[in-house]
Amino acid sequence: MARTRYLYTTRQSYLYGAKHINDSFLNMGFDYKNKILIKGTSPKLWANPLQNSMYGTIETMITFILEEAKMIKKWMSIAHDKNNTNIN
Repeated sequence: MARTRYLYTTRQSYLYGAKHINDSFLNMGFDYKNKILIKGTSPKLWANPLQNSMYGTIETMITFILEEAKMIKKWMSIAHDKNNTNIN
């Protein structure tokens, strides 16, 4: 028998909702996912289709490093909630 996932156990608390009901996050930055190497390198590098998979792997690693840096930034900050995902 498969386990059922109860959504009420993952719901945010009412106190968190009351504190952040009026949050409007503007200017969250550039959406860099799958665009870092394309924007920063020459189009001649992307002309060879045999190397596109290698560039995709490098792109994934760079995106992972940036996301982990955001997590460290969030956990070291005293001004942000620890479960907040809106951090630049």
